[in-house]
Amino acid sequence: MNLKISSSFANDFKTINDVSLSEKIKSIVESIKTAENVYVLTQFKSISGNNKAYKMGIGFYFLIGVLTAENEITLMRLLHRDEVIKVLNT
Repeated sequence: MNLKISSSFANDFKTINDVSLSEKIKSIVESIKTAENVYVLTQFKSISGNNKAYKMGIGFYFLIGVLTAENEITLMRLLHRDEVIKVLNT
């Protein structure tokens, strides 16, 4: 499966100051690279209203948002739960 990382995700990742959280995100990215499709990644939950958008909680406070295509996953955002509401309201 092809993995793409959006510039928004890269910028969000750069703001993470917690070393253990950034290591966990790196391991998740590696598991996405080796996955055959999004259905193998059981930690992703589909977002209602869009059959190509998924989310995954990391720890208690952070979410990863992804979009899928035929043979591709694009990491879109990495946000704190409080920031998700701000982004969705704009």
